[in-house]
Amino acid sequence: MNALFLGYGRMGSAIAQAWLEAGLVSHISAVDPYLQTASHATLYNDVAALPTIAYDIIVVAVKPNYACEVLSALPPGLCQQAVVISVAAGVTSQKLSQALGHGCPVVRAMPNTPVLVGAGCTGLFAPSGLSERQRAQVTRLFSAVGTASWVEQEGLLDAVTALSGSGPAYYHLFSEALAAAGIELGLSPELAKTLAAQTALGAATLQTQADADFVALRTAVTSPNGTTAAAIGVFEHESALRRLVETAVRSASRRSEELSRES
Repeated sequence: MNALFLGYGRMGSAIAQAWLEAGLVSHISAVDPYLQTASHATLYNDVAALPTIAYDIIVVAVKPNYACEVLSALPPGLCQQAVVISVAAGVTSQKLSQALGHGCPVVRAMPNTPVLVGAGCTGLFAPSGLSERQRAQVTRLFSAVGTASWVEQEGLLDAVTALSGSGPAYYHLFSEALAAAGIELGLSPELAKTLAAQTALGAATLQTQADADFVALRTAVTSPNGTTAAAIGVFEHESALRRLVETAVRSASRRSEELSRES
């Protein structure tokens, strides 16, 4: 398969490299006027410079306010047989299709930054027009950089964005706070950072095992009247942590909805 990336920043190039290494695509072309060189891709400064060939996959990886503009500039012959995948947050499938101006199938993808290390999770949505073969193809592509999950209503991408799209920042903030607490208790900054990061990695590894249960995992560490129970008691007092997390995620989801209306 030939793939074209419109925008080739860290996210786009990481995805492209993973697809090449997995043998899912045979060649990558990329349009990015801000790059002088690009690994793993034939680079073009403008869509007008693209050769007249048909692409199988076209990935829109520009900033959201440029997504429709760059799609409308594509020569129709380039995407006659393509699936267009947009990772531009907040740009609806209707706006993307209107910018294309023809019946090419469109997929919206919401990956998160851990795709950079092959450990991401991506929420996917497609309106009618995507065949089962194409759907399976897109699933394979994003499974190469982590996990891929489909939602059947486009509005649910706002929840995906709030949970997993923004979610890495939540975990980074908690790790930051955890390390800071360790420093206050007398640990060196280097050791506190190592302990916080490795603990997060270990917990996530347990959570992603088959049939893992979050409650059971937490309970297994929380001995009655022990050290963990003392800390959990603070987090759970009047459901403070749970209410704070829900409020934060709802705020992120509302902002995602607002961006969709603004784009």
